[in-house]
Amino acid sequence: MNRFFAFLYLAVFVTACAECEVIPGMKTAFYGITQDGDTVTQYTLTNASGAQFKVIDYGCRVTNIMVPDREGKMADVVLGYENLKDYETGAERFFGALLGRYANRIAGGNFMIDSVRHQLSCNESPNGHPGHLHGGVKGFDRVMWKAMPVNSSDTLGIVFTRCSPDGEEGYPGNLDCKVTYYWTPDNTWRIEYEAVTDQPTIVNMSQHCYFNLQGYDGGSVLNHIVQINADSVTVNTPWYVPFSVESVVGGPLDFRTPHSFAERVTSPNEHMKLMGGYSANWILRDYNGDLRYAATVTEPQSGRQLETYTTEPGLLIYTGIGISEKIVAKGGPQQKYGGLILETIHHPDTPHHPEFPSCVLRPHEKYYSVTEYRFTVQK
Repeated sequence: MNRFFAFLYLAVFVTACAECEVIPGMKTAFYGITQDGDTVTQYTLTNASGAQFKVIDYGCRVTNIMVPDREGKMADVVLGYENLKDYETGAERFFGALLGRYANRIAGGNFMIDSVRHQLSCNESPNGHPGHLHGGVKGFDRVMWKAMPVNSSDTLGIVFTRCSPDGEEGYPGNLDCKVTYYWTPDNTWRIEYEAVTDQPTIVNMSQHCYFNLQGYDGGSVLNHIVQINADSVTVNTPWYVPFSVESVVGGPLDFRTPHSFAERVTSPNEHMKLMGGYSANWILRDYNGDLRYAATVTEPQSGRQLETYTTEPGLLIYTGIGISEKIVAKGGPQQKYGGLILETIHHPDTPHHPEFPSCVLRPHEKYYSVTEYRFTVQK
C-alpha cells in the first residue's frame, strides 16, 4: 500500500509540473509511466520561428514535428500515438522510433563474424521464413534512454545514451550508444548516431518516423512528389531480404526525376507486387561515408518539402502499406498509405552480402552515422 501511495505521489508531482523550461527554447513534461515502472519525459524543442520538435525518452520516439506550409500555417507532419500506453502496446510498434541494433531485416536472424555464428531473436516470419526485424523482440524502440539537453549556439538538441549489454537480443558485445537529435533554426532535424563495442558486432541504427507533409491527418501520401538520388535498388526474395541489385531506369522505382507515388503505384513490377506497393531500398549514388543528398519529398498542396541527407549507403522508403483503420492513433483510425518512412540505412541483410558496405564494428573503432531531414517550403 505504501508503494502504491509513493507511486501516486510521484505521478501527481510530476504531472503538476506540467511543463518545465530546462534551457531557453526547450521544455520538459511528464509523459507517463511504462509497464516496467519507468517515468517517461517528453522534450519540446522550439526554434526562433516557432517550429517545434517533440521527442520522448522511451525508444527515442519522435511524437510531433510542427512545421509551416507556404502560407505559414503550422501542422504536425508525423504520425504517432497520443499516449505512452499505445506506444508500448499499439499495433504499429515503430511509430517515431529509434531502430537498433540493426535496422531492417537479417535473414534467419543469424550472422557470422570471424567464423563465429551468432543467433539473434527472430520476431517475424514472412512467408514462413523466420527473420530478425529492427533489433528483435525488444529493440532500441522498447527501452528507456538517458536524455541530456544540449544547446549548441542557436541549435537545440537532446543526447540519448544507453549501453546495450552483451547478448541482448543475441548480439555480441557491450555496445555503448549515443544518439543526438538536433533541431536547428532552419527547421532541420539532424541525427548523429554513435557507438563503440568491446567485441566484434554489427550495428545499423536508423529512425522510423512516418511523415505526411499535409499533416498527420492529411490522408494518403500517394500525391507526394519524390526524387531520389539513386540508379538502382535491392530486389527482394519472398521473405523480404535482398537477392539481387537491379537498375531502376524506366521502371516504377525510377525516381531520378520527380514523380508522385500515385503515378505508378499499381505497376505490375515484380518487386512492387511482392511488397504490395512502394517499399524498397534504393542504393544511393556516390557512397563514401560523407553526408550527401539522398531524396526530396514535396507535398504540392501545402508546399511543404522534405530533403534527406545521409552518410548511409541506402534509403528505404515505405509508404505505409501495412497501416489500416485497425490502428487508432493521432487523428483517429489510420489508413493505408497514410505516411511514408525515409529510413537511411546500411542495406537490409548486409551480414549475408559481402558485396554490400560492411556493418561490422570492432573494438577500438567508432560507429558514426549522420542523417538530416531538412523541412523547407516550395513557393
